[in-house]
Parts: sequence; C-alpha cells; structure tokens
Amino acid sequence: MRMASHLTIGALARESGVSVRTIRFYESQGVVPAARRSASGYRLYAASDVRRLRLVRHARLLGLSLPDVRTLIEQAFSSTCESFVPELADLIAGKNQEVLRRIEDLQALRRELSELERHVRNAPCTARPGRVSECTFCISPDGEGA
Repeated sequence: MRMASHLTIGALARESGVSVRTIRFYESQGVVPAARRSASGYRLYAASDVRRLRLVRHARLLGLSLPDVRTLIEQAFSSTCESFVPELADLIAGKNQEVLRRIEDLQALRRELSELERHVRNAPCTARPGRVSECTFCISPDGEGA
C-alpha cells in the first residue's frame, strides 16, 4: 500500500493501529514529536511517524512504561543500529527479569489461594448459622482464624 507523503491524524491512526486520541496523548507526553501543521491547522504526518507509532504500540504491548517508551523511541530514531541494539537488548533483558519476578509472585499468590481454598472447603463449621464472626476456623477481618 502506497502512503501519501503527508498523512492526516486519521490516516496515521489507521496506518499505525493507534487511535487518534492516543496519538494526541503521546504528542502531549513527548513520546512522539508534535506534528507539523497545514495552513488550515491540520496535523500532518510522514511515513516515519507511522513507523514511530507502530514501535510505540509494540513497546506498550510489551509492558514498557511511558518514560521507557519515550527513551526507546528517542534512541531508535536518533541512534545507529550498532549503538541502539545493545541498549535495546539490555532493555529487553530487564523487562524479561521483571516478567519472571511477576510470574514468581503470581505463582506464590496461586499457592496461597489454593491453600486458602482447601482450608475453606474443608473447614468444620462450628459457629451458629449466619455467624461467621463467631467462627474460630473461618477467616475474619481482624486476621484471626484460618
């Protein structure tokens, strides 16, 4: 598909997969540079802006924070490949470690929930019906029981 030399914000949104509202937000946050304006005030974009926004979208999908994305975009569009690739590799490795930590935390939470579920399902009900607060086996808001 051949793109026009100057895209409107709507065309940029369609080509990049990023909504018009999000493009405006990214401009306001300095993630992407402010667009040139036509004589009538319309934002005008180039093919490089499509590439930039696609990279932003992918970086956000990978869970990078907005400041990290801003840095990544600045580096990607101002560096040579030989200087950018090692920085990108370090960023990816750091994100990978963060994901592994989150997985470990979620696995620990899953173990706790499984234990709690097992406890609750096997709990002998010793309180009068409707009086969980009096049960010494159930979980209570003050942290006692279970």
